[in-house]
Amino acid sequence: MIRKIAVMLALTFSMGACTKDFEKINVNPTAPSTVPLDYLFGQAQLQISGSAGDPGYKVWRANFIYSAMMVQQMASVDDYYAGDKYTYNADNSGAYFADSYVNSVKNLADIISQASKDPANVNILSMARILRVEQMHIITDLYGDIPYSEAGQAFISQIYKPKYDTQQTIYADMVKELSEAGPALSTTAYIPTDADFVYNGNIGQWKKFANSLMLRLAMRMQKADPAAAQTYAKKAFDGGLMASNDDSFMFHHSGGSTASRNPNSYNLGLGRGLVKGDNLQWSKTLIDMMKVRKDPRLGIISQLASGDRVPADQKGLPNGLDKSSGPNGLATVTGDGNIKNYSRPTDLMYDDADPNVLLTFAETKFLTAEAIERGWITGSAKDAFEAGQKAAVTQLVVYDATAVVSDPAAYVTANPYPASGSLADKMTQIHNEIFILTASTFNHYEGWANWRRTGIPALKATNYPGNQTGGVIPRRLILPINEKAVNETNYNDAVSRIGGDTFLGRMWWDKQ
Repeated sequence: MIRKIAVMLALTFSMGACTKDFEKINVNPTAPSTVPLDYLFGQAQLQISGSAGDPGYKVWRANFIYSAMMVQQMASVDDYYAGDKYTYNADNSGAYFADSYVNSVKNLADIISQASKDPANVNILSMARILRVEQMHIITDLYGDIPYSEAGQAFISQIYKPKYDTQQTIYADMVKELSEAGPALSTTAYIPTDADFVYNGNIGQWKKFANSLMLRLAMRMQKADPAAAQTYAKKAFDGGLMASNDDSFMFHHSGGSTASRNPNSYNLGLGRGLVKGDNLQWSKTLIDMMKVRKDPRLGIISQLASGDRVPADQKGLPNGLDKSSGPNGLATVTGDGNIKNYSRPTDLMYDDADPNVLLTFAETKFLTAEAIERGWITGSAKDAFEAGQKAAVTQLVVYDATAVVSDPAAYVTANPYPASGSLADKMTQIHNEIFILTASTFNHYEGWANWRRTGIPALKATNYPGNQTGGVIPRRLILPINEKAVNETNYNDAVSRIGGDTFLGRMWWDKQ
């Protein structure tokens, strides 16, 4: 893996050098004869993960500063971490959008354009289409209406000011793409094994990922378009979903060079040092929930600054506080002004070579249980739910071989499925599990998105002085400030549809 990434990065850097003399040499920088599709494909995966270039630039800002804070999976007393204070920082709010379009979105558009010209490249084409959905669904779930159909087309079609598609249109195309790209994958065509940092060229796992991602998107549409949601949930289920933790979608990183590090680990650990610098803690909401549920993951993911991992000693930080002595000061609200007494991620969770996990088998089982309860597919919701629980508490070995839960059945027994309860009871149990699951894998984008769809768990908003929402948990991020300058007409059309570019504009699927 290290050698593969090193070779790819060497080519990437040579590409950057060549572009300085582009007009002199007059060579198409995206042509396969210059940059093989395998290398573009590998580079695009690193860019989606967030590790190429400045590692974790978009991850640090959208995932930790905003998503994790807003959904109360993490907390901070540093006012730079604005998400739980509902305050605005232009660079941080717009970072995921700005970074993705000039890197992963552009490269995926190049790959799709080139690979579609040769049937022999059907697998690279299909994988790129699936990856594009994975990338675009994170972007649209953060911002709402975004450039989609014309995105990344500046070189290919000379579209320099792409229109903003409605999220409804985007979702319709994303599930269609997955329904086409997954079945198109072929074991008899060329497979880019060495360039695949996710499944190492395993076609069966790519198919299961496409279907499992389709299930996630279908469930996201549950309130906005129930008929389409049911249709695609069943299509995903019938096509074959993830079958074990081995099928979970994660980018495998090697550590070492800057661009091959896990972006979450880089930010939490040796890179920006957010944990050792007391910048980020686990929230009181999360730690209290895990304690009540006797969650065996607590002693794996959480420790005090002293290194104490004893579950009973863990103490979550309330959201919306700062270091001041004012009304929102840590000591004023909690009576304890020492931030080192509050829990933060353990050393086990942020090695530079850890994988970046974005869709798990456990989540797929929880969503399967929901789809069964809604009558969209058949099966035992209880069995699916319990399989998800066992998978969720045992999957942390991907971070460290010592992160073993010896008795996952005990967690199932302590947190039984309310089979005879109401639909609301069942949804609460399912989505509480997804809340803890996404927190424990640092997939805070998904934690925030799933909370906005379901309202589970019930969160109490903060009301930090000078916040921009009137004490309401944000529903979207604000777009990059330069979008209005470089793509004014399309930007204005998009934000006018949601009443302005604010934290309170709602997703198409966000119906409460």
